[in-house]
Amino acid sequence: MSQDGKFAKLTGKKRIWAVGAIHGEVDKLKALHGQLANHFLPGDALIYCGNILGRGPDVAGTLNEVLNFRRLVILQEGAETDDVVFLRGCQEEMLYKMRQLPFAREPEEVLEWMYNQGVESTLQAYHTSCAEGIKAAKGGMSALSAWTNALKETMRTMDGHEQYMDALKRAAYSDDKKLLFVNANVVPDMPLDAQTDAFWWGTQEFRELDHPYSGFERTVRGYDHRQGGFHMAKHQLCIDSGCGFGGKLSGVCFEENGALVERIDV
Repeated sequence: MSQDGKFAKLTGKKRIWAVGAIHGEVDKLKALHGQLANHFLPGDALIYCGNILGRGPDVAGTLNEVLNFRRLVILQEGAETDDVVFLRGCQEEMLYKMRQLPFAREPEEVLEWMYNQGVESTLQAYHTSCAEGIKAAKGGMSALSAWTNALKETMRTMDGHEQYMDALKRAAYSDDKKLLFVNANVVPDMPLDAQTDAFWWGTQEFRELDHPYSGFERTVRGYDHRQGGFHMAKHQLCIDSGCGFGGKLSGVCFEENGALVERIDV
């Protein structure tokens, strides 16, 4: 497997597992990991399709669980350190954008918008809140910078959390172009390296993707903004079963030929 900073290219993997949006639901993640541990083989790849953070009751515990499971995977004989891939989702993107908040034109409005998108539980995991951020914003750039710096410092105290953010990929794909994995969407007439925010905020109707995108036989996404549920078609697959919104958490497995061979729902 090779990784160029933006994308993860999966080479020579006989099986690829993918996990849909988790949204801080640590109990469901532990249940899924419990089943996955009995099926995962050395040399398999595992992709978390973004939105590990946000919305749910225990964001910090969820991220710790993901990082612990990664350690188990890469400690297997024959495993490689990049056999586990983390994709950037809209929840991770919002946390990343917090670093730039002091330079935003209307930081209070940005924080209010993020609150409505579910970022509050992520901030609470790092011992702060949107309300505290808005209060800091009212105090000017210096106060807001102090708030964002405190947020980053708290992240640094939690083992692996800052490194997780630094390791996020925009997308992952198999080298034979059988499969492309994204967080939420792709714009069909836009090249892969030009998608940027479209990966996690794109409004294109994913279910209308009725042809191979950019030569990939099937595009797999882990999150559906419209919460339409698990959905499979010839050239696209949505594995978001509503985790974080009262639904289930799904994990799927693909064989080397790109065929979906297993599905776990918890």
